[in-house]
Amino acid sequence: MNKIYSPLKALGCYIIGHHYQVSYKVNDHIQEICCSKCHKQMTRTIYGNIVPLNERQAQINRTLNDVDRRRKQARTQIYS
Repeated sequence: MNKIYSPLKALGCYIIGHHYQVSYKVNDHIQEICCSKCHKQMTRTIYGNIVPLNERQAQINRTLNDVDRRRKQARTQIYS
């Protein structure tokens, strides 16, 4: 969901509240989420906190996804 963040719609979310939906599942514990109203992007950390998605967090999420994918792939090759 790479829609443009709308500050005007964010005002409505500030009053009513965000409606987050998972836009990218990094692994079993970490997700990137996006508000369906204002398109503000956030990420859920390993501690369960929701923090704004910036370039650093996005890079960390991509690296964690790559490590998790390789780990699962190696596990299936061992047991095959």
